[in-house]
Amino acid sequence: MTTAEFIAACVWPSVLVCAFALLKARNTAAFPYVGKIVFALGLTYIVLLPLYDKSSIIAVNDLHIFMVVMGLMTAGAPLWQLPLYGSWRDKAKALGSTILIAVLGCGVAWYAGRMLFLDHLTPRIVIEGLVERAWRSSGSRKADYLVRIANETVKTTEPLYERLQKGRSRVRVEVGRGSNYVYDIEYLSD
Repeated sequence: MTTAEFIAACVWPSVLVCAFALLKARNTAAFPYVGKIVFALGLTYIVLLPLYDKSSIIAVNDLHIFMVVMGLMTAGAPLWQLPLYGSWRDKAKALGSTILIAVLGCGVAWYAGRMLFLDHLTPRIVIEGLVERAWRSSGSRKADYLVRIANETVKTTEPLYERLQKGRSRVRVEVGRGSNYVYDIEYLSD
């Protein structure tokens, strides 16, 4: 297990431990100290997320889970406080923006949740063949690492991309149906 995989694997257990610690320390003298520790840990993960986002398949899945959680929070947040004051126009504007934000949040959660569902709860696509080409996509801030295997283009993580870029090897890969990322690779002899 690499450092990037370890950091990515510790994200959600850390979130649960932090939430539990904040709930237990609530209304006590220890709350400011626990809050500072939780804030520092959260800030560390927020800084590491852009650095390690394509470093392991665990980090890719963490990003999709984060998108589901943020989408659901975005969808539910405006529903907590619907304005019950003002004219009917003010209420209609507030209700319209609430519905728009809820729909956008549901869309983000559905998009990432669908990827997770297809990657983990459906059979993976198996591709066997020669690695024809490895390249980085262009046009975005953080480029995707792409590999062409047997006339099929798939996404890979950075360490796997570095290994596949070096030579034309024969491989058998299992690709997630939702994200199109390589989950398992087996090097075959010629």
